[in-house]
Amino acid sequence: MSTDWIRTRSATPILPADQAWETGALFTAVALLPDPDQVQLRLYYLVMHRERPMDNVLCLALSPDGKSWIKPDLGDGTNVVMRSSGQEASWGVFMPMRILHEPQEPRAEWRWKMLYWERLSADTPAGICLAVSTDGLSWQPLHERPIVTNANDAMSMISTRAGVETPLGEARWFLYQQTWKYNPNLSQERDNLKSIHRCLSIWRGPEQFDGGWVGPVVVLEPDADDPPDLQHYWMVPYHTAHGYGGLLLCHHTDDQSMDVQRVASADGWSWTRCDDRRPLLPLGARGRFDCGMVTVKTPPCLWQDRLLLPYNGRPSCHDQAPRYAGDAELAPGIGMVELDPSLLD
Repeated sequence: MSTDWIRTRSATPILPADQAWETGALFTAVALLPDPDQVQLRLYYLVMHRERPMDNVLCLALSPDGKSWIKPDLGDGTNVVMRSSGQEASWGVFMPMRILHEPQEPRAEWRWKMLYWERLSADTPAGICLAVSTDGLSWQPLHERPIVTNANDAMSMISTRAGVETPLGEARWFLYQQTWKYNPNLSQERDNLKSIHRCLSIWRGPEQFDGGWVGPVVVLEPDADDPPDLQHYWMVPYHTAHGYGGLLLCHHTDDQSMDVQRVASADGWSWTRCDDRRPLLPLGARGRFDCGMVTVKTPPCLWQDRLLLPYNGRPSCHDQAPRYAGDAELAPGIGMVELDPSLLD
């Protein structure tokens, strides 16, 4: 497995669960972004309660260096920036997946943008939703109902390069979503989607953020050069000097583990696999908190000449079984890697 891009990797999770609303929860990093004043970093993280999903909250931690973190009081005694609507859903829970900060946005109240899964009210189904914010601290849903309701909460979003043309026309944003294909040859022993193959589709975003979206069209899926049990769970896109990079979550059906590979594209539509399909971010060694699954929701963040990537690690697999049965129980959490900045070239 390749770790050529990795300079350092945390041995333990970087954030403790030390607040009352975090007790017993799973943490996942959603976004790592510089504060608008460029003085410190913002780490948005989801506090997810498997048994009490209505208690899920999106929280904020701050750091001057990406190493030491504080959880600020945002005025109500907590570091919570957004809460679940409290509506039960048959599929998925409150799940922020991507946050964009676009200072050039002419509408001040839209300069922070969020892509998330939610059931907004009792009168709507669950689905992919958009929220906006002036400051990234107080969020409002952009619509009264989801923009996409076909079931899958595994998705990400990016603003496009100027003048990008796609087979569906010019786009202002791309939304990548996990979609499904029938594949009876996949192992069915442990996977929760029997005979279903996960792949990635694209939606073309409107000129105005509150407009209509066009899609989905499959743009990335495993091929004959992949192991037969490989599935593509989701992809986190990011900008590079000459196009787009992507962090591809690779779901291994047989053992239910997950790691992260690198992909690249000139136009955000046609993608190529990189690094001979070796993981950019492989599983941690046995005995580490990240030895069962490694996932990402946020792209790398360049900060003070360092390229930082928070990731989500756990010792269990996608089906919740421990990767190494009989080992001492380990707590999951958010890890941090520092990557070679040339990854953005």
